[in-house]
Amino acid sequence: MITFINVFTVRPEKQQDALRLIQSVYLEVVRHQPGYISARLLASDDGEKVIAIALWETEEHLQAMRQTQGFKDLHNQEFADAIVSSDGHVYTDFIEVPGTNHKHGQHSSVHSRMLDL
Repeated sequence: MITFINVFTVRPEKQQDALRLIQSVYLEVVRHQPGYISARLLASDDGEKVIAIALWETEEHLQAMRQTQGFKDLHNQEFADAIVSSDGHVYTDFIEVPGTNHKHGQHSSVHSRMLDL
């Protein structure tokens, strides 16, 4: 499993438009693709960022989705007008640090691999 995190810098007056447009990409295209697991979209309180955190089975699945016509079609002029830039990266390794009130069984589908620190 991989995690794809994309940090979008948006025009503050267009943050809600950007969030809606990114959500449309996920609802109309991404969630129907092989290998897609789930995503969380976050809007920063300062209005300057939207973050998409998506789980995929493999990076190859992610790359295949990015080549679909539906994905390309939704990156239109309205999308460009709301989003200043995006910075996406794939992450494979992570460390989960649960809180004291965390019930470990709640996230059984997430697997972590301990990193050497």
